[in-house]
Amino acid sequence: MNEKITQLLDECLKNASKEDLSVLSQVLEGIVNKQKHEKDQSSYIKDLFQMKHHFQDEEVEITMPITPITFNHFSIVHGGITATLLDTAMGGLANMVLPKGQKAVTSNLNIHYIAPGAGSFIKAKVKIIHRGSNTMVMEGLAYRDDGVQIAHCTSSFFIIKH
Repeated sequence: MNEKITQLLDECLKNASKEDLSVLSQVLEGIVNKQKHEKDQSSYIKDLFQMKHHFQDEEVEITMPITPITFNHFSIVHGGITATLLDTAMGGLANMVLPKGQKAVTSNLNIHYIAPGAGSFIKAKVKIIHRGSNTMVMEGLAYRDDGVQIAHCTSSFFIIKH
């Protein structure tokens, strides 16, 4: 496996553009950060996209830099990346408020895109709308760095015993 990875890296580096090197660096940094934080239940998604979170009461805010790895072919943030940011924030909040022995998993996600994701970062702000014994419902808003809202999202989570 190491030999195959070394060959891939050599081939990639031989033909790499500046943007390719930036993306490769971000991927490798994400893996290293994941390895450093394994006991914190970090995820590849969170570390790959350099997500930084802030929890307060029953709300959470996650910020993520906009880099070439987040772009669609129009050089704006891919809608799936925005959805991933919101889902990560909502799932993180759901799991933070649940008691030990329970976990939340996404059962439904509905997103409306309002404006393109552009600038230096995007931010998700999420809160709990409903907290039942078997499900939770969340609301999330995504913004770009100039304060313009780029998406509105609602999501349902199943609560499972873990």
